[in-house]
Amino acid sequence: MEVLLISILIGLIPAVIAQKKGRSFIGWWVYGALLFIVALPHALLLRPNLQAIDQQAAESGLRKCTYCAEFIRPDALVCKHCGREMMAATS
Repeated sequence: MEVLLISILIGLIPAVIAQKKGRSFIGWWVYGALLFIVALPHALLLRPNLQAIDQQAAESGLRKCTYCAEFIRPDALVCKHCGREMMAATS
């Protein structure tokens, strides 16, 4: 029983790493729980899926800076990445 619980918990490590790189949390959690020794280095070596990361940021309500294309909060007056003044958000 303890091995199953440890396996479930240890599978969270590669799942969180892969999710931050734009991959499926559930899929990587199962992969990490079953094959942790392989899943952890695999998750660490993954290249970020930039389209998925951008889509997640847009879905969470962030908007892109018109100058540097980094995501910022919709109510930001100055971009925290490039320091340029932003136009007021239109609703």
